[in-house]
Formats: sequence, C-alpha cells, structure tokens
Amino acid sequence: MTVDELLKIIERADFNVTFTGGDPVYQAESLLPVAQAVARRGKTIWLYTGFTYEELQKMPQAMALMPYLEAIVDGPYVEALRNPSLPFRGSDNQRIIRL
Repeated sequence: MTVDELLKIIERADFNVTFTGGDPVYQAESLLPVAQAVARRGKTIWLYTGFTYEELQKMPQAMALMPYLEAIVDGPYVEALRNPSLPFRGSDNQRIIRL
C-alpha cells in the first residue's frame, strides 16, 4: 500500500493513527513519510513501543519520528504488572508520554 492510498483511508474514515505491532521503531524509516503526511493533515499519531522513552532518545530513527507524534506509550507489556484499569496501556510499568 502506498502512502497516498493509506492517507485516503485515513481521511475517508476520519481516523487518527496509532503505530504499534512488532515494534514500530524498527520500521521508523519507512514510517517517517507516513508520519509526516498524517501530521500535515492535522491527524494525531500515537506510538506504542517496548522501548522506554529514555532508550528512544538514543535512537536516531526514533528521534526522527518524534516531531510528528502526539504521544508515546513506552515500555514492554509485563504480564506480572497487568492492570486492566489503566487507560491506553496494559501494565503498570508502561507510561503515556505526551510530546
């Protein structure tokens, strides 16, 4: 799927965007044009990652995405810390970082 095709779907459905699955930071170079295009259209982007925010700050590919993100949910999901009452995250170690 091209960036233009993806943007048509986002615009038609009036979606905001979440980067998740596997770990999007490993695909940051490919996601960068999508993030730029989505942000230009006034949509928000959240990034879910198993890395901590502090780890991301040491990764150039992650830092390239930062200007286009509204929030990061950081840290790995840890079953022993599972907390279904938390909004937008699954375990107590995960944080929502607003950018």
